[in-house]
Amino acid sequence: MKTGKNEIALSIDEIVRALNGTLMSSGEGTEFTGVYTDSREVMPGGIFFALEGENTDGHKFVCGAAARGASLCIIHKSAPDIEKEIDKGSCTIIMVDDTLKALQQLAAYYRNKFPQLITVGITGSSGKTTTKELTGKILSGLGATVMTRGNLNSEIGLPVSMFSIRDHHRYGVFEMGINHEGEMDVLVNILHPQLAVVTNIGTAHIGILGSQDNIAAEKGKIFSRNPDLQMGFVFENDGYRDYLKELAGGKMTFYGADSMVTDLRLDGISGSSFRLGDTDIRLPLVGRYNVNNAMAAIAVGQYLKADEKQIKAALESAGTMFGRGEIYDLNGIRVLCDCYNANFEAVKAVISFAGEVCGNDRLVLALGSLLELGDSSDMIHRNIGSLVKESGAAGVFLFGKEMRAAYDVLKDNASGKVFWSDDYKKLECSFLEFVRPGDFAVIKGSRGMAMERLVEGLKNA
Repeated sequence: MKTGKNEIALSIDEIVRALNGTLMSSGEGTEFTGVYTDSREVMPGGIFFALEGENTDGHKFVCGAAARGASLCIIHKSAPDIEKEIDKGSCTIIMVDDTLKALQQLAAYYRNKFPQLITVGITGSSGKTTTKELTGKILSGLGATVMTRGNLNSEIGLPVSMFSIRDHHRYGVFEMGINHEGEMDVLVNILHPQLAVVTNIGTAHIGILGSQDNIAAEKGKIFSRNPDLQMGFVFENDGYRDYLKELAGGKMTFYGADSMVTDLRLDGISGSSFRLGDTDIRLPLVGRYNVNNAMAAIAVGQYLKADEKQIKAALESAGTMFGRGEIYDLNGIRVLCDCYNANFEAVKAVISFAGEVCGNDRLVLALGSLLELGDSSDMIHRNIGSLVKESGAAGVFLFGKEMRAAYDVLKDNASGKVFWSDDYKKLECSFLEFVRPGDFAVIKGSRGMAMERLVEGLKNA
């Protein structure tokens, strides 16, 4: 019997009503411990949503989810193996019209069961996860805080994260990532954040959304389509700040180091330091871009009455996350791995930072393609080539077919070695042959390029 404490405050009858679903079988499970869309991750007491995607169909794995201990599976079509599972009766199964919409609908319903929760929604072209982590650290000093797990920020990830909310939570900090028109409407309807942060308006997903103006309009819906908005937060030097303020109906706080702190000092790979009011704070995260992320977190914290002591404790305990400004010393080679994701603005920021800190060391750049740029891809990659040319790098290693445009800019004009390939093994061989102790190497690229493999290559060299 799958019985026990019901961690997710929902009953079967309640779920059926909320989703206007049809109860196909009543299983043994009475506890709900988590929500899953991957049957391989299901734990006993889990709720499994059988989502249908381009590459796979969750309905093929309903029996697998049940075997792993799922108390409830939600489907929108049947199949012979599902019928057998229904006949077996060990797992409750509910039929709905659309499992993705049902996931989103149930997440919104569940979030509404916690009216005491103050929610912070964070969107932007880059910096979302770091800003979320820093904001969550500050708010944890004020009360129990729940946050997005990892970077579950999409039309699937955000609703899954909602089911981490519990009665004792006072604050919730959630990422809201979008890559197509209309997605922010869905996310706002699920979370309806009282406080909303836009870290920046860049060019990520421009190939899908069409233009930077369209990106601003879609991300700006976190303000304009949000009737629960109390205050918006936007970087003071963002080119769309006034446009976003208008979308927020004037409910806007502009944040940034220029207006919020004094004595800002960038200390290279040691991070940065600044003075907030009467308090000196050392931020262990590298680069000016992380200072901007910290300013967003501070602004939200101050709005919710966090004091300087609480903010200092939170920021000074911050640590790097996978692929986000990780610093390594590998066989005498200093490595900055910032390869979780990438857009033009992020590449520019990292190259600028590297130029500031490499000193007399040779600068080596390993850059993977930026994805989802559509018709803008060639232009943006050529612009990257121009940035790299001005960096004075001793070696440049470009990976991916899109990076050929950057290579075309560089091949006859670079100050050092330039290598391009769309074959990862060739790239790694050339990179490992070139780097030497004393170099400062920067590894950057879109998530799909998996540029962190170069770090493993250096570790094993």
